[in-house]
Amino acid sequence: MALATFPNFSGQSLQGRDFRGQNLTGADFSNADIRGANFTDAILKNANFQNAQAGLTIKGVFGLVLLTLLVTELSGFISGFAPVFTGYILFPYSVTTDNLLALIIVISIIIIFAISIINNDLLTTFFRVICTAIFWGFLLGLMTGKIAGIAAGVICIAVTTSIAYVMFTILAFLIFVQAQIAGIIIAIVTLFIMFPSIIFGATSGTVIGVAVAEVFTGGDQLPLFKVRAVQEAAIAATFATIILTFFISYISWRIYLGDAKFIWMQKLAIAVSTLFGTSFKQADLTNANFSNAYLKNINLSNAKLINTNFHLAKKLAFCQLENTILVNPIIRDLSVNKKANNKVFIGCNLKGINLDYADMSYADLTEADISQATFVGATLEGANLTKVQAIATNFQQAKFTAACLESWNIDSTTELTGVICDYVYLLNHQQERRPSSGIFAAGEFTKLFQVAINTVDLIFRNGLNSQALSTALTKVRLENEDSLLAPKSIENKGDNVVVVRVDVAADVNKAKIHAELTQNYELALKSLEAKYQAELKSKDEQIVLYRQHQADLKELMQMIAPTAKKMGDTKLVVLKLTQGNLNTGFSVTLQIGLEGEHPYFESNGKLPPASELALIYNQWQTAYRQSLQGSLRIKISETQVTNISRRELFNECDTAATSLKKQVNLWLDSELFRPLKEQLLEKLNPSDSIRILLQTEDSQLRRIPLHLWNFFERYPQAEIAISSTAYEKREKNKCVKSQVKILAILGDSSGINIQKDRLLLEELPNAEVTFLVEPQRQVLNDELWLQSWDILFFAGHSSTQADAEIGNFRINSTDSLTIAELKNALTKAIEQGLHLAIFNSCDGLGLAVNLADLHIPQMIFMREPVPDKVAQEFLKNFLTEFSSGKPLYLSLRSARSKLQGLENEFPYATWLPVICQNPAEIPLAWYQF
Repeated sequence: MALATFPNFSGQSLQGRDFRGQNLTGADFSNADIRGANFTDAILKNANFQNAQAGLTIKGVFGLVLLTLLVTELSGFISGFAPVFTGYILFPYSVTTDNLLALIIVISIIIIFAISIINNDLLTTFFRVICTAIFWGFLLGLMTGKIAGIAAGVICIAVTTSIAYVMFTILAFLIFVQAQIAGIIIAIVTLFIMFPSIIFGATSGTVIGVAVAEVFTGGDQLPLFKVRAVQEAAIAATFATIILTFFISYISWRIYLGDAKFIWMQKLAIAVSTLFGTSFKQADLTNANFSNAYLKNINLSNAKLINTNFHLAKKLAFCQLENTILVNPIIRDLSVNKKANNKVFIGCNLKGINLDYADMSYADLTEADISQATFVGATLEGANLTKVQAIATNFQQAKFTAACLESWNIDSTTELTGVICDYVYLLNHQQERRPSSGIFAAGEFTKLFQVAINTVDLIFRNGLNSQALSTALTKVRLENEDSLLAPKSIENKGDNVVVVRVDVAADVNKAKIHAELTQNYELALKSLEAKYQAELKSKDEQIVLYRQHQADLKELMQMIAPTAKKMGDTKLVVLKLTQGNLNTGFSVTLQIGLEGEHPYFESNGKLPPASELALIYNQWQTAYRQSLQGSLRIKISETQVTNISRRELFNECDTAATSLKKQVNLWLDSELFRPLKEQLLEKLNPSDSIRILLQTEDSQLRRIPLHLWNFFERYPQAEIAISSTAYEKREKNKCVKSQVKILAILGDSSGINIQKDRLLLEELPNAEVTFLVEPQRQVLNDELWLQSWDILFFAGHSSTQADAEIGNFRINSTDSLTIAELKNALTKAIEQGLHLAIFNSCDGLGLAVNLADLHIPQMIFMREPVPDKVAQEFLKNFLTEFSSGKPLYLSLRSARSKLQGLENEFPYATWLPVICQNPAEIPLAWYQF
């Protein structure tokens, strides 16, 4: 197939050529002479006008010069005619005195005009001059005995004609200025010609003024008067013309500099001077290149300027730019120079502007429209992009470090490929940094913002009223039926700032939806506040409103829960280990997906044999258990360590722990497993919230603390859980509750203090806790059967039989139960909505495995004996994080990490808490219960 060819006019002289309506896509006009060419309505997409010379032809220049001279002569004629005619009519029988007075009056009016125009706009100046003229008119009417109104009318005529003279002269001068492209020599010659032209016009006007006045007065004037009147009027006209020429030059210079008072004159002058220049009127100049082109006296009005490059273009200010973004001098300067560091463009229309490789560092673009613009390679470091409209904007290779992106509006057409960024801020004034610590790896910025581009972010700085939000969502959804409008996530950012992310359709007007949601939320909030003020008159009414508020929050959370698309940005990683054990190695299947969705990536690999892992873990386990002293939530058999100091036991435990950590990393960084690890690193971002499920039936591997893998140091929001390879999702009864229902079993407390656990549970917000203190088996069984529970909690003594992986827990001083002995009751509890079991007791792996067989969604347990103080500290930290709205996995990781503060007294406390997860279930947040 033949390659497409484009018209090549490079370096050619195309003066006056007619290209109207032609399709010149991709044409090359570089270095061409296109003065006077007509491109009206032409299609010039991707055309190259680099270094081209546009504007007026030589004929056009001389035509405008001649027009200038004609207009100046006409102005001079009026300047001579007006005062002579006025004075002659008013004082027909005086030879000198009254004519001199008339001259003084006219000159005084001109002086008032001059003084006023320097500091005021034209309308104000006209008003003052007319008032002055009326005053002189009445005064002269009294002096001459004539009717005052007639005198005033005549003076007004004089003033009007004088002002007309001034305007014509200004216009003439501007035309001359616009025509100067032919060079300074022609400009000087024209100036010298224009001055005598004005004098000639003034003299002609004087003579004709006398002749016309004589007709009006019946021709009865003395011959001497006629001669002297002409002489005096000619001298006066010449004198006034000289003064006015200099003054008009001053005004013209102010116009040339862009004085706002004369902007309409400048537009008029540009319109006239572009009549014979190059025309791009209504042309399609998408992606055209005008860099370094000379563009004076061209017409770009109504042209389509999308990504049109005007870098270093000359004289663009002297072009007709109506209905384009370049009509704004600030935007025009930015388009030409591409330098705007620390400049302010709040609310500006930059739609379609070409700012490739521009310096926009620390520029304020708040609420600006940069849709369809191109910022390829631009520097936007520290720029404020709050609420910008960036639909179909190209940011390829742009530098975004430290930019503020609060509520910016982007969609699937926004190009973010290759963005260079260390970190950004999601809230103004450098708040809500992303990533929270460290910097983005290559490509992470793009992945982060492309995940959620079809959303609208609502930022509430004074907390969130869920009922008002629910009302606003409902109303806006009804008014915008095709906009999707599904709540995606609610994030508590601290300091009473809440961010609600709402899914919207890809083609929806996000700015409109954002404005409607914000407005309707404020209206609903005011309505609720008024309602609360009216109804909060008694304690009973307060309780009713509080419960209603919680029910509304529950309803809103249910809107978030049903679909996978509304689960936020959590990633789910599954490592399924099958066909092997630690002695033979494992076959591994890696799956990666978004929370609640089918995996979008799957790969297979292997892990090598690691029999030494189990051996070293047993060595560490022995040393760890021997090092424990004080209250434990387990009964450990006494060992012969009486002759060994506790410090020696700690050292032995440290040695085994160091070896264990080393072996874990050697195993998971092995060459055999490396392809899967590299795929993890490629598909995941350090800023991602990640749940990792280790699916295995190997009882030894379940005990190994795999969170020691250096992968988790790089991914601070990742947490690992153990899981079975066989699982099932049980149908649950749906029951809306205003509070989280917790069944707390406080079992055998001999030798430990579980009252602190009780105090922590009692302080939970929005929770209804039922305590069973050392209950009998039948009482526990009945409670599990009769009520619907969200969380099951146990504090007391527990243990696991290592060989059989059977866990038991002591519910009182005499009774010890296994999960199997409560199987029916626990199965019923799970069917009625039990989602989470927390066993804040020792050695709970057996309990976790047994509960997993009943398909409980998730369980938290301790992998080894736990000191009483460690158990209490973990429970406090976990419940604080989880009840404040933080995800379950991140709450556990945070609570586990905080235990490091106790490790000088209780070594390796951070190794103890573990999650056991049903892969078919998605962990609920606290408010979702």
